[in-house]
Amino acid sequence: MNPGDILGNYRIVRLLGQGGMGAVYEAVHEAIERRVAIKLLHAGLAKDRDAVNRFFNEARATNRIDHPSIVQVSDFGHAPNGASYLVMEFLRGSSLAKRLADIKAAQQKMDVATALQIAWQVADALTVAHSAGIVHRDLKPENLMLIDDPIAPSGERVKILDFGIAKLTGHNTLNKAHTAVDALMGTPVYMSPEQCEGAGGVDEKSDVYSLGVILFEMLAGRPPFEAQGIGQLIMAHMTQSPPPLLDLSPSVPKGVADFVHVLLSKAKAERPSMQQVQERLSDLLASVSGAVPSLRRRMSGNMGLLDAPSRRSARGQTHNTLGQSLGQKLRSAGARPASLAGIALGLIGLGALSLLWLRSPRPATPKPDPVANTAGASAGAKPSPAATEPAAVPPAVQPKPAAVTWVLDSTPAGAEVVDENGQVLGQTPWTHTRQASAGETPLRLQKKGFEPLSLTVPNEKDSRQSLSLAAVHSEAPPKKRDKKKQKKKGLEIED
Repeated sequence: MNPGDILGNYRIVRLLGQGGMGAVYEAVHEAIERRVAIKLLHAGLAKDRDAVNRFFNEARATNRIDHPSIVQVSDFGHAPNGASYLVMEFLRGSSLAKRLADIKAAQQKMDVATALQIAWQVADALTVAHSAGIVHRDLKPENLMLIDDPIAPSGERVKILDFGIAKLTGHNTLNKAHTAVDALMGTPVYMSPEQCEGAGGVDEKSDVYSLGVILFEMLAGRPPFEAQGIGQLIMAHMTQSPPPLLDLSPSVPKGVADFVHVLLSKAKAERPSMQQVQERLSDLLASVSGAVPSLRRRMSGNMGLLDAPSRRSARGQTHNTLGQSLGQKLRSAGARPASLAGIALGLIGLGALSLLWLRSPRPATPKPDPVANTAGASAGAKPSPAATEPAAVPPAVQPKPAAVTWVLDSTPAGAEVVDENGQVLGQTPWTHTRQASAGETPLRLQKKGFEPLSLTVPNEKDSRQSLSLAAVHSEAPPKKRDKKKQKKKGLEIED
């Protein structure tokens, strides 16, 4: 396509980028002058049924997710040459990949609070996607756009792009192109171990791992694994432990570094859910900068007017369709007139009651009892009935339990971590995340050929321990008596 070409109702303005499956153009709707982005599938793939189904899978996936950080698809069609295209919202901003490249070129590293804020927004959006049964499968900095948004946390909103290879799970499986069990889907630098093994074992925890790789790269200035070939990257994800984040970036808070390594756990059962990631990132951001990201009220359907300020500001309210992601409450269009009418009726009723009270006879006011006061109960005074009734107190909002992370390393590695009931919880290096509570948890490390080692970990805070196991030293067997030779009276005789 060239600038000025017409595609349906849209006039092509310029080429924005292109890849192996197609190209993206900036375009304008001729009638209403709306600026959009058009993703056009290469004409050579027009007859490839799987490619076309996967292409339209992006529209199916994104339109099932009601979240302002997901790029929405508004239309689709076919070009005169048979190639398919999607019409999407046009974004003005830069990719996270470009931001990281600029920071690296300046020989700097991203601020910890900024990295946590970006990761939190991604986790917040993918929590909604996962609840709709959609797994992205290709999360990477190139697919994260950063756009200016004055009502978003930090004034910048993350937009997640390219759900083309998204996996729609369970009853939401809409794509007709079924993925082969051993097919590789994703970008090797950011693929989870189960993705490296094949598409069959991919679920929501794969997106958690990919987000961990991105967060590692934002904080360290490089991804956890760097290799020349795809095969080396795949083997690294499957078999190698990532380098300690604190070795690459010592200024990162220890709690943040430990949590990143939890996200990069090889076993997906040891990774938290995306909702747990979002909650933990919120806590970490509060501890690092004191800024708490505004938690969105997840809704589907039509958006109403917004009247509650976000948690980040107590100033004037911002009314817009993105406010629902910042904790603003929904109200109907008729709520304001109804509330004004209620206030007016209340004032009229109050005036009538005041008039009746003024006209009614009133008993003489008794003299105050010097004993009857707030301290009278201690002197034997009997409180009035009104004083005995406790005032209605709204129930206190219980704070959300914090999460703690335990990390155990041992020398040598591969020691079993066993709880007090004898259940094996995993092997070192071992990472575990749970809700905080009081007390301590007893654990034991055991490995064949080494002395078992008992330890405790605190339930109320993060803990990282590196322990050395002592090898078992077997005693030398007693020497057997030589029965062949005995000494008797200085003479040596044979038995």
